[in-house]
Amino acid sequence: MNTISRRFFLQATLSSASIGVWSACRNPSGDGPTPAVLPLRFAVASDGHLGEPATPSDQYFTDLIAALTKTHQITPLQFVVVNGDLVHEGNNDLLPKAKAYLDQLPIPYYVTRGNHDRVSLDTWQQVWGYGTNHVAERNNATLILLDTSNEAGDTLCGDDVWLRQTMKSVRSSVPAFLFMHIPFIHNAQGTDVCTGLLSVLSDYPIIRAVFHGHDHTKDLSLMYGKTALLFDAHFGSSWGTAYRGFRLVEQSGESLTTHQYDFTNNQTINSLSF
Repeated sequence: MNTISRRFFLQATLSSASIGVWSACRNPSGDGPTPAVLPLRFAVASDGHLGEPATPSDQYFTDLIAALTKTHQITPLQFVVVNGDLVHEGNNDLLPKAKAYLDQLPIPYYVTRGNHDRVSLDTWQQVWGYGTNHVAERNNATLILLDTSNEAGDTLCGDDVWLRQTMKSVRSSVPAFLFMHIPFIHNAQGTDVCTGLLSVLSDYPIIRAVFHGHDHTKDLSLMYGKTALLFDAHFGSSWGTAYRGFRLVEQSGESLTTHQYDFTNNQTINSLSF
């Protein structure tokens, strides 16, 4: 098992690993090859905390929508994932309002449940149209949305049994990405680790990256073995990094690259090839 030191949470370790090119297979009809799928390009944001007292939380959502729309207009995005804490604790009646904001995006989007999104499984299903554990199969990627909390707002590891069972049927021809609000390493020393999830990552290297939210101060991009561990700080709330932003991921040739983007100052914060 890999050992993660305190440095894991203090700075990004940049490294690279090659990744295959996911080209389209032959057309099953026998009429020749299908058109090649577009290179991946998507964004991940988290921690909007709609309804947090003493913050312009509605403006934070409006700013995110505007920034993502502008980014998409310059070079198209294929989808967006908002990785938890859409609303602030005690404001779960605002989930439909958060959805109304996100519905303004010009591209598909997906959401995960964070520890502040304290609603029942039924309510989550009613608002978003899918469960808190969900798989979205796209033509060039598999997106796995893993629940790491509950109605009480506990910080959990996520259901590794469900994840392992899910991975048995995931396509091997495209990369898979895991989105979970709570990091699977829970402390600065790297000693409190969700070992069940770690085992799944080890057994299924097709999971190329794990995306985390929750800690608004972290915007790291680093490698853990052959898996990229990625954090996107926050786009809302009263604390965290001095900037508000989101993470971009794109395929370039034979590799995937990612960087954190400060959309207010138009700055790239860090980058990683994996």
